[in-house]
Amino acid sequence: MRAGTDPVCVIDQHIRQLDRALSGPAGLKRRMLTEARHGLDDAAADLRAAGRSPVEAEREAVAEFGSVGQLFPSYQAELAACAARALGLRVVAVFAVLAICADLMWRGAPWSGPRPSAAYLFLSNGIDVLGEIAIGLAVAGSAALWLVTRKGRMVPPLVLRVWIVAVVGVTASTGLAGLAIYGWSAEMWSGALTWPPMLVGGAAMAAAGVWVGRAASAGLGASSALRPGNGRPSS
Repeated sequence: MRAGTDPVCVIDQHIRQLDRALSGPAGLKRRMLTEARHGLDDAAADLRAAGRSPVEAEREAVAEFGSVGQLFPSYQAELAACAARALGLRVVAVFAVLAICADLMWRGAPWSGPRPSAAYLFLSNGIDVLGEIAIGLAVAGSAALWLVTRKGRMVPPLVLRVWIVAVVGVTASTGLAGLAIYGWSAEMWSGALTWPPMLVGGAAMAAAGVWVGRAASAGLGASSALRPGNGRPSS
């Protein structure tokens, strides 16, 4: 059992350094580090059985496994690809649900008021267009990521980051436009503020924004870590 006073902690130090260097989805990162530790522990056990001292066994196991700088590119690329796929799938899921919610929010509305202006209709139609673009980017990118990673290949960091930024940008623009149209509707039709479907739809939109926002933050952070000189270990 390892403890703070245990002199044999080379593997622990190596795993902690790798943990600090990597950025990405917590679940996948935890599994990767667990697998790395198990592999190192098994290698050290074999070396101890061959006559090495505990310290020598751990040091040799770590040396054979690879330094943090050597492991970082492949590990971080996998984390970034996973974060990007999660973002794409969340965007598709959210827009699919919100498309249904948007229709239900207005169906059977009991209020009446002025006809929407041309600017209102333009913004409303713009939301539909932005949503279609976001879904297209998310589906195409997620499919491409699945195909590339399935073949064991690494997605070029620049391509991955450009795609993530594009998805985040279009999705954020759609969200802001949706928030604007929601507020504009409440201003034109005061009854909208007490119409249950509108209230539920607004809450759903807010929850969806937080859900996608977390995936966007993880994707941007994981892809940024791939850039040279941006937290990447040099050894």
